[in-house]
Amino acid sequence: MSDMNRREFAEAIALASLAPLVGHRAGLMSFPALESGAAVVDPASLAKALTGAIRAQYGDRLLEADFDVIAHQIQAALERAAKLRKVPLSNGDEPDFVFSPVRAPSVG
Repeated sequence: MSDMNRREFAEAIALASLAPLVGHRAGLMSFPALESGAAVVDPASLAKALTGAIRAQYGDRLLEADFDVIAHQIQAALERAAKLRKVPLSNGDEPDFVFSPVRAPSVG
């Protein structure tokens, strides 16, 4: 049995869905496990790869300046995600608030 947790599994699925866009065959792509909450993949290189995937699919519709903005936004999102991964959570931790709808009193 694998020692992969839910977060690593979800990340592996997300990366596998990008494989056709970046030109990897699914059988040859490996997903290293996260160690101590930090990703093994360099965020800058991942941002470049994802920007390359966007360039391959939408290159004829975007300008070069657009790709610079996209790369910067992807890099910022990956850095925020890395910060979030460092926050220790246990299985019993609840969200900051729990949504419970208030129903209007029934008439009649």
